Amino acid sequence: MGVSIPLLVIRLLQTFVVVSASIDSKYIKTSVLEESSYCKDRGIYGLILQEIKCSLIDCSRFCSKIDNCRRFMFDNKDNHCSLYESSENCFTSEDLSKKMCFRLISVCDDVNCTRCPIGYYGDQCQNIIEDCSDGTQKGVVPDKKMMSFIRPSPDGPVLELQCDFRWGGLTVIQSRTKSCLEVDFNRTWHDYSVGFGYRHGNYWIGLENVHRILQNHPKFKLGVLLVHDSPMGPAQGYYHGFNISNNADNYKITIDSYSPNSKYDSGDSLTNGSYNINGRPFSTYDKDSSNNDCPGRFGGGWWYIDDPVCSRANVNGKRDSVGDTFEATWHWLDNLGNITNYRDISLLLNRE
Repeated sequence: MGVSIPLLVIRLLQTFVVVSASIDSKYIKTSVLEESSYCKDRGIYGLILQEIKCSLIDCSRFCSKIDNCRRFMFDNKDNHCSLYESSENCFTSEDLSKKMCFRLISVCDDVNCTRCPIGYYGDQCQNIIEDCSDGTQKGVVPDKKMMSFIRPSPDGPVLELQCDFRWGGLTVIQSRTKSCLEVDFNRTWHDYSVGFGYRHGNYWIGLENVHRILQNHPKFKLGVLLVHDSPMGPAQGYYHGFNISNNADNYKITIDSYSPNSKYDSGDSLTNGSYNINGRPFSTYDKDSSNNDCPGRFGGGWWYIDDPVCSRANVNGKRDSVGDTFEATWHWLDNLGNITNYRDISLLLNRE
């Protein structure tokens, strides 16, 4: 494949700068992580725009020339170049030592930047969306599900997570999928506060980050999406007026009301009857407010009630039930009963 591109490529330690007559493209070296080969088939992983055989320098050049390219992975053993649409890091089930990953910082001409990482915007890529709904409302993101950067508060960290920019913009604060390598969700209070996992697959964004997002708009709803191996479609439900308090108050949960999905209702397993988690503090195995060892029994952190039942839902438990009790395995009792063969479970924030 021959492309004539009169440009200069400068490699400075962890950064590539691709300079042409009027365009500068900047890339930063990121990480290559181990992942299941099945995981790369998920759309959220980042669409492969093109695969070619070339040098590392030419790989950066090609990414700069393709409008939607914001990341590339290079195999320095066989000179294989893969161009991607978005995301911070690269993933492979092959030998990590052979791979290198670079993520776009910006593509700018003499006046403005014409390409920014997803979530960044402005004439110099100087702004970052507050959450996925913010990106949709501002019209600065594609109308699809993909990885994005957000910055919930001006003095807070920049986060990468999954966004679905359709339906008003959904911020994925928790993602569980069987397609990608499992992540242990039986974690400490600190882990649940700051977040953990791989943002392209299985992760928890962190209660502190959720709290920051919730400060950006008067009202949010929490969506629950459960995809399981049955003829029935994805089950969904929505919790309106969702909010949590701060760390000092143990991230107590507030929910105003529940509404079902019109096609496939998940059922209300959070505020139904006497098993209502409204007003409950968050609990982990090292900071348990349930008085019933609920985090230990359910195998993950959650807003458990002060009752031996603990919760009618377990979205942070183990995803495979072999050798485990039902309560320790992911489940959602209302409408879905004893189903545990889920493929994907997600918690989604949306501005109301």
